[in-house]
Amino acid sequence: MQPIAAPLDTAPLYQRVADRIANRIYDGHWRPGEPIPNEFALAEEFAVSQGTIRKAMSVVEETGLVDRQQGRGTFVRKLSEERSYYHFFRLAHPGGERVTPEPDQETVFTRSANEHERDWFSLKSKDQVTVIERLRCVDGIRATSEHIVVPADLFHGLATLPESLPQALYPFYHQQYGIFVLRAEEYISAIAADKQTATDLSVAVGSPTLQVNRTAFDMKDRAVEIRTSRFRADLFQYNINLD
Repeated sequence: MQPIAAPLDTAPLYQRVADRIANRIYDGHWRPGEPIPNEFALAEEFAVSQGTIRKAMSVVEETGLVDRQQGRGTFVRKLSEERSYYHFFRLAHPGGERVTPEPDQETVFTRSANEHERDWFSLKSKDQVTVIERLRCVDGIRATSEHIVVPADLFHGLATLPESLPQALYPFYHQQYGIFVLRAEEYISAIAADKQTATDLSVAVGSPTLQVNRTAFDMKDRAVEIRTSRFRADLFQYNINLD
């Protein structure tokens, strides 16, 4: 998908209207699953023709932000758990069968951002991040450890939620905070398990593991999550489909 935004001095009117509609979705004015006003209402609000609104909504639809439903209207898209699991969680059994993780242990807390996090998230010296540390299983076997960091100001109250976080975090980010994870950059390394990783994954020190460093970006191309995951390489593979 291509970013919506274009230079304001050269963008046609429908593109500028598309930017404004998208920004309302980004900012939570319309939440996931909520209907967007019809073309007539939007044309009146933005003081443009319905034809311009129609072209603008086509641009917004192409980004995946909305779903048009025949006879019902246009709705802010919900990021499904199934899409999140299989698009962003790539652990598989040997042979390529994708696996679904199960919850095991979880800790969530807030702390001051370090220099690396401030750089990635464009934070100030006193800004904070929320950290999610969790272990997950596959078929009852400890499969992965995850260290996840997000900006605290974008995910207000995340560390004080009364219930455990859902296993698929990206639909939760979208539904709870209006943060739509569009893409992720990953770097994969083969690393021998240190003492902590060996304890977390119930393996011997020195056992083979895969480390995946991921940075996730939203529709504004902001970095919204930094994640380091360790996987057991003796039982699982990291599956990537290039179709």
